[in-house]
Amino acid sequence: MTVSSVILCADIGTSSLKAALIDLEGREWAFAREVYHRRRFAQKHIRASDWEAALSLAVRRLFAAWKGPRPSAACISGNGPTLVPVALNGEALPPLHWYDRKFVPVDPGPGGMLAALDAPPKAESFFLPYAGWFLQHRPEEYDKTQYLFSAQEWLSFRLGAEPVTALPAAAYIPYYWEEDQCAALGFDIRKFPPFVPLGSIIGTVSPKAADHFGLPAGIPIVAGGPDFIMALLGVGAVEPGMVCNRAGTSEGINVCSAAPIQSRNLRVLPHLEAGLWNIGGVISSSGRLFEWYRSLTGQETRSYEETLEELIAPDSILPQDKALFFPQSGFHEPDQPDMLFGRGPMSRVGLGRAVLEALGFMARGVLDALHGHGFPVTEMRVSGGQGRNPLWNQLKADITGCTLLIPEMSDGELAGDAALAAIALKEISGVAEAVRRMIRIKHRYTPDAQRHARYREQYDAYCTYREGLERFWKRENPQGVFYKTTM
Repeated sequence: MTVSSVILCADIGTSSLKAALIDLEGREWAFAREVYHRRRFAQKHIRASDWEAALSLAVRRLFAAWKGPRPSAACISGNGPTLVPVALNGEALPPLHWYDRKFVPVDPGPGGMLAALDAPPKAESFFLPYAGWFLQHRPEEYDKTQYLFSAQEWLSFRLGAEPVTALPAAAYIPYYWEEDQCAALGFDIRKFPPFVPLGSIIGTVSPKAADHFGLPAGIPIVAGGPDFIMALLGVGAVEPGMVCNRAGTSEGINVCSAAPIQSRNLRVLPHLEAGLWNIGGVISSSGRLFEWYRSLTGQETRSYEETLEELIAPDSILPQDKALFFPQSGFHEPDQPDMLFGRGPMSRVGLGRAVLEALGFMARGVLDALHGHGFPVTEMRVSGGQGRNPLWNQLKADITGCTLLIPEMSDGELAGDAALAAIALKEISGVAEAVRRMIRIKHRYTPDAQRHARYREQYDAYCTYREGLERFWKRENPQGVFYKTTM
């Protein structure tokens, strides 16, 4: 098959960087995943240079497997909200990661940033709480900072792009920053790169970057966006009622809605498409929880398929192994400790099955919340590494009662990058054509009625235990059968 054009796509994940060469029909011709420095990741000290090194390695792996034409463009997406301070001399200072809790509360109480404002902002900024921590706790570094980039914009800048901030849609301005808000809070607005529309061509790969990264010089750089936005595009969840399940280190379940809602436990944001809304819940440790289990039980070098086969096999769980696991990163109570409830000694398989079922139950909790706000979900389009395993997909379908749709390109962020670049290059007219032409569903996993009925009973019991656990934890009672774990 002759291919006339491919896009270099990359996504900066929490624990690894993924990259691919994808053509204008949405076919993936080469793929690479580079894991960051494990010790620094475990200590939450990932540097911007780790992303850069990962991209350089990934590009070389891609081109070792690809002998076709050079890429027509490059597009990078990333996790967040993360900020990368860049000093006047071009040095990247330690990033302010979304997961490291280095932020100033946005509430109007003592010490909160909103106490400085005469009127509250139109929306809660993703980024200003992190910039506020940086200003308060690292004032000398703040003073010498020239730019505060998102992760993907910093890496694009390193390739040769202009210093910009890619805005998913005009409605996102309050969620990023507004000039009067920055002035009232004491921020220098010039440190925040100017907004450009998502999908803008923001420069070309410089000769220096071409030599460093192993890329052809002169190819256009397209402004990519945050991972959750790119995944919506990459799975084709661009019409009301469509649902994206972005499952990686963390997990989000998002429904496309024609109108916003009021909710205390669901995130309500504008959609990529004007006039639509993105409503969903976030599970901050999904894949990370499974990695914790693999590390705890010494299975880091074992394949995911082998681990899952052991845990999901029908006869793998004995009665004494049955346990319930309540992660602190659960959808309902993100600040409670991890708790395990079981009977007697716990085997490796019993613990692993409890972890898997907890992941499914947390997803079910998000779906229940969506249903309670008028969004009954019967099927989800899956993006991310979890979607590559048939055993886990079927178990998740059985637990949640939802049909899982797996696109041909399982990494929605990369597929979204490719679609965005194709639009920027005017090879495709817009989002609707990109989805129709580039996004195809490859597999469907339908829940088994009998297994779902059993899991519905177990989920009800899980919720009852969880409610008791929440009361127990709020009383700070150190006695009982619950045990704190470490992650």
